[in-house]
Order: sequence, then structure tokens, then C-alpha cells
Amino acid sequence: MNSGLVYAKTPIGDEAVRQSTRVVQRNLRMVLVQVDGKMTVGELSAKIGNSRLVENAIDELERGGYIVPLAKAAAAWELGKPKSRKEQVSAISQFSTFGSGAASGPTSLGAQSQVSRFSSFGKPILPTAAPVAEAPGFQPEFEPDIHDDVPAPAGRLPRLLALGGVGLLAFLVLLVIFFPYGNYRADIERELGGMLAAPVTVGNVSLRLLPAPHLSLQGITIGAAGGGVIDAIEIHRPWGMILSGAAGVKDVTVAGASIPVEQLLALPAIGKSPAIPLPAMRQLTLSDFRVNAGNSVFFGPFGGRLLLSSGQLESASLETPDRSVLITARTLAQGVDLKMEGRAWRLPGVPVTFPVLQAKVVLEENRLQLGDIDASFFGGLLKGNWTLSWGTGLAMSGNGELTRLDLRRIGADLIPQMTAEGDLSGSIRIAARGDDWQALWRNASAQLQIDVTRGLMNGMDIGEAARRGPGSLVRAGATRFDRLQADVGVDAQGVSLRDIRLDAGLLTASGQLRVAPGGEVNGAMVALARSSVSTTRVPLAVSGSLPTLTLSAGR
Repeated sequence: MNSGLVYAKTPIGDEAVRQSTRVVQRNLRMVLVQVDGKMTVGELSAKIGNSRLVENAIDELERGGYIVPLAKAAAAWELGKPKSRKEQVSAISQFSTFGSGAASGPTSLGAQSQVSRFSSFGKPILPTAAPVAEAPGFQPEFEPDIHDDVPAPAGRLPRLLALGGVGLLAFLVLLVIFFPYGNYRADIERELGGMLAAPVTVGNVSLRLLPAPHLSLQGITIGAAGGGVIDAIEIHRPWGMILSGAAGVKDVTVAGASIPVEQLLALPAIGKSPAIPLPAMRQLTLSDFRVNAGNSVFFGPFGGRLLLSSGQLESASLETPDRSVLITARTLAQGVDLKMEGRAWRLPGVPVTFPVLQAKVVLEENRLQLGDIDASFFGGLLKGNWTLSWGTGLAMSGNGELTRLDLRRIGADLIPQMTAEGDLSGSIRIAARGDDWQALWRNASAQLQIDVTRGLMNGMDIGEAARRGPGSLVRAGATRFDRLQADVGVDAQGVSLRDIRLDAGLLTASGQLRVAPGGEVNGAMVALARSSVSTTRVPLAVSGSLPTLTLSAGR
């Protein structure tokens, strides 16, 4: 709109202002009152402070015949002059809204007809600027109702869009809830069978809403009898499956799974087979997961997460509920690299705890290998390898190097009756066979070559027996030494020490001992006591029960 235009009131507009009628709304009336034939549109906008309101109001008032541009004002007033009392009354009656001054007779009928044109449930209607003095029967046109300056359709559009969005959301929610998932059980079994490389049976398919919407598969069996079982599989965001089928499955949780080793190794995601029906799956979460090895051994339970890329394992992290064992995996060019980390891990069935343990893991169909073992062990260090196999029964073997183990802690955990001190180093070899895990360790045997430095052996005093000489009997006491070397054998029948070589400065001893499982000790030693002038050789018989032994000096 041209902001320099000047508008003036028409007779209809002047009458509307003087009569204070409800012909126009408040914003239109405010502008109509200010139109004086002198101020431009721009000045009116500046005075009222809302140019948009002013321009819209001027447009409505001009179309309604209340104002005209100043150049047309004289013609409008000339045309609007009353020619008779009757015409004046008729024109004025157009602005009457059921007032008490309505005319009677034929004139009142015309007035009543004009009044009806301005009644629309109490809202004013603006007439066009038609001349009052037209020929009889002339009906001026009227514009539709004037509302706010914002068009009605623009106000309804957001509401319609909002209602449409709510309706669409409600439809999707109902679709997810009432979708016939059970009808797709055969398809789900087929997809899982391809994923697990074995026939799969699903007991039940249902939708669970808590704690978050997910598709729950329950009672899953893998393969024939004796194969794997899974308590439940949760497929998160099931609407992805509705829209895209198996390709929409990206996040899955597996709870209570027990899988044989051979089935685990046959999974396409772990092996080198590129075919997998769920290439879009990115994450597999496990809880209470076990791997069965043979008939009596299982590894786990574990919980953790596997990340996949294009259907292949990318990385994995699994740990036991007490967090004492952590298994990590990552895919390399030559296969899957498994590593084990123990944290205050207690070896099942054995009173041995590893405060810290790290090892490389190789899992095969009939064997588990722990290589490059680096562990904290009885206050010292253990480095070596260990293998467990279950092809025909259970068997294990291992070897390692020992560095500065605490002899006192070994005695406290393995032989409580023995009280000895010193730093033990050497080597160890272990082997066992059994029908189950407990029998395996009961039948275990170990061979050690030990070298103990700066030690103390309680229960017998070799020095005192050598000093007293032949025929003497010495009970209890202690022997402190600089170095003790021996070949040690441990099995179900007890502990044997062979080729004992004890060095305590001027006193040395050699021999062998046998310790029964109950703590009874039998053995023979030869003590050499040197002085500045001579060397005394004394044979000793060792007997008694730990921790108190008796030395009998012979001739």
C-alpha cells in the first residue's frame, strides 16, 4: 500500500463514528476514527504504532465504503446527500441494530430489511459503498464477515497438521502393539537358523512394552537334542522389523543362553563365512551367557556386548557377574583374537587366587589354550601356558616359570601345617585327567624345581642336631638358611622333596622328605657342620607330624 495516500470518511463512515454503532470491530473503528482527510497512511501507522494493522484496516474500510481516497471524497459526499426525509431515514436505518428508534410503517419495513443484513450472531458485517438513493429494489452487495487480520485458513492449517500428526502417531502405536508377530514365527526361525548356522525353534513370540517396547522370543532351542538353548531374545525397536523385515533388526539382547563350543565356533559372525541374514545388526547384548565344553565343564556365566559390522564380529567384551574375569575379542586378518584378564580371580576347585592375570585365549572345538600367561601369583609372578581339552574326558597340562613367590603364603593356602618363609623361584609343570572338573583337580600332579632364598623352616632344628652329634634327639625348633634347592613332586598321595640341598653358611644338609596328605613326615638327611679345624658329618632321620618334627642323629 502507498504510505503517502490520504483517506477521508464517507457519509457512511461519518455516521458510523457519530452513532457509535457496532458496525466495525475495535481495530477497524480505531483506524476509522483517526481518518481525517489530512494524515497519510504512513502518518496513521506511526501514530497508531502498527503499520500492518493500519493497512489491513484501511483496506477493509475502503472496500466497505467507510472511507475513500481524498480525491474521491467530494463525489462520495455529493452522492450521499439525502434527497428526502424518507431516504435519510432509510440510510440511517442501515446502522440500526435493533434499537428503540426503528421507524414504523412502510419505512420501518425497509429499515427492518436493512437491519437484518447487519445481524450475524452479534458480529458486524461491512456493506459496500453503494449509494443510498438507488432505485427501488436495488440490493447492495456485502462483504463476508471481517475477523482478525490473520486469514482463517492460515490459523486452521497448523491445527490440521497437528491433528494429522497425532493421528499418524496413534496409528503407528496401534500397529506396533497389534501387529501379528506370531504369524511370522516361521520367518523368525528361518532368520535365526541362518544366523546361528543350525535349525532353530521358537516357543513364543510376543510384544513387551516395559521397560521399553521390544519383541520377545522365548523358549529357543538350537539344533537337535543336546544343542544350545536360549531363554529369551529381545529385539529392540520392533517397528524396524515391521518396516524392513530382518534388515531392520539392529539391536538384540540375548538372555540365559547356553551354547556348545562347536555351535559357537560355527556362527557365521565369528567364523570366516561371509553369509549372514542380518547384516544390519550392529549390537548384540548378552546376559547369563554360558559356553558348554564337553559334558561337565562350562565357561561363564558372562554378560557383555558384541559389536558387528556387515554381519561379522568387530569386537566383543564379556565379563563374569563378579567382574573377576574379562574376555575381550577383536577380529584380525587371521581370525578372532581373544584375550583374558583376571582380577582377583579364584581358580574353580582350587584354593588359588590370581590378583592379576593376563593371557591370550585360543578356543577350539575340543580344546582351550591360555598362552602367554602373565599373572600375579602368591606374591610373585607366574609366566607360562595352560591347556584344557575335553575330547575324551577332561585333561589338562601346563608349564610355567615362578619368580619370587612368598613361601609363607603358599604354606597358608596349600599346606596349612607347614610354616616356612622365603622367596621361591623355579619352574613348574602340571598335568591331570578326570571325568569331571572336581576329579580333574583331585588327580592333578605337579613337578617343581624350587630355589628358595633367605628362608626359615620351622618344625626342626638341623643345626642343633648336628652340634649334639650321634645319638642325640632334637624335637621342634627352626632352621634358618641362605638357600634351599629341591625337586618337588605334588600329587594325590602327598608332597615329596628330592635332592634337597640346604646351605646355611657353616652348616649344609642334603636328603629327601615325604609329606603325607595328613601332614605326617618321614625322611632322611645328612648334615655337615664345618668348623675352623674339622667337618662333622651327621646322618639324621626325620619323623613326626607338621608342624613339629623330630630329628634323630645316627652314627
